[in-house]
Amino acid sequence: MNDKEILMDILETEKNMTVNTTYALNEASCDYLYKEIFKMHEQISKTTKDIFTFAYNEGFYPLEKVEQNKITKAIYNLKQELQK
Repeated sequence: MNDKEILMDILETEKNMTVNTTYALNEASCDYLYKEIFKMHEQISKTTKDIFTFAYNEGFYPLEKVEQNKITKAIYNLKQELQK
């Protein structure tokens, strides 16, 4: 595995941990447990964002620049879907 593959694997793992701690928060059985999981969730979320930022800065996670008309069209299509 090269550096990009390793970093993307780590990022995917962190994203999954963020989702899973969200589920754990929703199902926490007491306030103490909720607070402990929430602390972990905050740390995991920050780490996930830091890894994403690093990957983006290294060019491993490029973002596509989209023209305004594509954004406007996508919004229109979503509104149409919501009205159905």
